[in-house]
Amino acid sequence: MKKYIIPVLALIATACTKDFEIYNRNPYGATAEELSRVPQGGNELVNLQRLVVPLQENSYQMCFDLVATPFSGYAAQPKFQSDYPVYKPRVGWTNYVFDDTYAKHLYPTYFAIKRYTQGDMNKYNFAWATVLRVAITHWLTDSYGPLPYSQMEEGKQQVPYDRQDVLYKNMCEDLKAAINTLKTIDAADRLYADYDLVYGGNMQQWGKYANSLLLRLSIRMSDVNEAQAKEYAQFALQNGVITENADNAQIATKDNPAFKMAVDWGDSRAGADIVDYMNAFSDPRREKYFTKVATRNANEQYFGMRSGINSVRADIAEYSLPNLTKETPVVWITASEVAFIKAEMALKGWTFVGDTAENLYRKGIELSFAQHNVALGSYLSNTSTRGDHNDVKQAAYNASFSSPITVKWENSATDEQKLAKIITQKWIAMYPYNSHEAWAEWRRTGYPNLLPPLNISGGTVADLTRAANGKDQGGFRRLPFSTEEVVKNGANRNAAIGFLGGADNAGTDLWWVRR
Repeated sequence: MKKYIIPVLALIATACTKDFEIYNRNPYGATAEELSRVPQGGNELVNLQRLVVPLQENSYQMCFDLVATPFSGYAAQPKFQSDYPVYKPRVGWTNYVFDDTYAKHLYPTYFAIKRYTQGDMNKYNFAWATVLRVAITHWLTDSYGPLPYSQMEEGKQQVPYDRQDVLYKNMCEDLKAAINTLKTIDAADRLYADYDLVYGGNMQQWGKYANSLLLRLSIRMSDVNEAQAKEYAQFALQNGVITENADNAQIATKDNPAFKMAVDWGDSRAGADIVDYMNAFSDPRREKYFTKVATRNANEQYFGMRSGINSVRADIAEYSLPNLTKETPVVWITASEVAFIKAEMALKGWTFVGDTAENLYRKGIELSFAQHNVALGSYLSNTSTRGDHNDVKQAAYNASFSSPITVKWENSATDEQKLAKIITQKWIAMYPYNSHEAWAEWRRTGYPNLLPPLNISGGTVADLTRAANGKDQGGFRRLPFSTEEVVKNGANRNAAIGFLGGADNAGTDLWWVRR
């Protein structure tokens, strides 16, 4: 018996090993190849998309509507005039922007995808997640300045902050790496279509978005590191930015957060600055941007609320709402904005953009009008300027004001005057969702000229005034670092204060503002 048992058992063992996968595969299960096609991290990618411009109403209000819209001139908050608008926000509110977005949502979600992919940028779900990480981080760093970024690790709280110049470089390099992956993906590969709220799974379009985002970061750093800005801008343009409205990045929603702030909650109204400029220019886009209010005088069908008037309570029904519905898409970046960025680059003499500042300026306006399906008419030849703000129902909101900025391009104008036109038209085109971008560009360039609010900061923030060259100066410049970090990451937070070049308060400029 011994003689035969071993060979027979060996034969059986060999046969079982040879065909193990065949005989033991669940006929109803997925193959290894099929498993490799499962859209791993899909739910996390949805959550990241919902943070680029926050769709959750509390997050949108705390991170965008309360913070950036008054400083950008896009909106006024009738219930909260004594907080951000007059330069004295509550500490809990300035903490929230970092604590809620950065610590609670962005990084737990991003690290889950990084874990699934082992951080392999060649896997396009991780490349896509990295683009979204940058899209969220860039408005956060433009709120605070230095942030933890390059040394972030899953589950780690004690993390050094990157200086903002280093952080910008890291974000741009991450975008370049992600773009190099995304551009290799066939547009027909729609594995993540069910998880893509913007482009239906088309990674080629995500590549255009990433390049456009890189172009946006490039112009932001252009006044303080022109050589590096030009390098990144050239990379973005060579790889393909958004040039047509069909590729605009916008996210579908059935519960638009800006609508909820203004219409459902009554917490926000169209700002006096944006409405006054558009009224002065007889801008045909007003009917797409704002609702009309009951006649205040013969010429005021659209009327915005002045921000930063601490002692007056207004009847909010007297002021225009943003013209939105619950299902209006939330826009991230458009062909129009990209054209204006290129116009400024051309104004700087960056010939690689391939066109003149004037042509690109006109193109930006034309794209914005087409985006909103409005006839251009004679808008490009408009030479009107904005004057006083007169509120016949609330006299305390009145303000003496003038700005020389017009629509019509004048080749004889100075470069400073041309820059004012470019930025003002970009500012109009980005309304209402890109308030953080508008606030950042106002701090960087000083345009458009905005109404000065009451300043009750106690001296930490300089009054908003007009410089001799026409730029706005002073005003609210950044958010102080989160006080929650004192306990969680105190030593690194304190070190980051040294990167600011000033005090950790709202009066200190960020790195990308030319001093």
